[in-house]
Amino acid sequence: MKGLAGISSRTLWVIAALSAVLTAVLSVKLFAINEALKPYGIVCYEFAWSAERAMRMYSAWGEAGREAARSSLRYDVPYLLVYPFLFSSLTLLAARAASGWLAALGTWLAVAPFVAALLDALEDLALWLALDRFPQPPESLLRLAALAAGMKFLLLGASGLYALGMGLRRLKG
Repeated sequence: MKGLAGISSRTLWVIAALSAVLTAVLSVKLFAINEALKPYGIVCYEFAWSAERAMRMYSAWGEAGREAARSSLRYDVPYLLVYPFLFSSLTLLAARAASGWLAALGTWLAVAPFVAALLDALEDLALWLALDRFPQPPESLLRLAALAAGMKFLLLGASGLYALGMGLRRLKG
């Protein structure tokens, strides 16, 4: 954690700005792809959990939708290489504005987005393999994807809420 302390605030702001732009650009593409997956979006698929629910989604999507899901998983790779830097840099900046145990908590939470990205990669792999096993996706892969997605969102939520909370605390003054 001492290595994180050596990164200047200016560098963290540059990282946050660049990763915010890249995250936004990739998000636009991912949201557009997600439109082709209605009525079930990619997040629904991440939490399908069972072969029965996944098959309902696959049927609703048809072949074009299943290809759109694959496209979403492909675009998620550069996305998961970018968003951890956004969350982490903002969390570190928030931690620098804190003191005591809140500062220490923020420093630890700055690592959470990178762990989340690893879980995201595991989730994507499991979902891809389940898609490749159409029409009989293994429930073990769907459960692994749902668990990884849940932990990913929990870690990103903790990091994001910390940064937001500390930012609001600083604004209040």
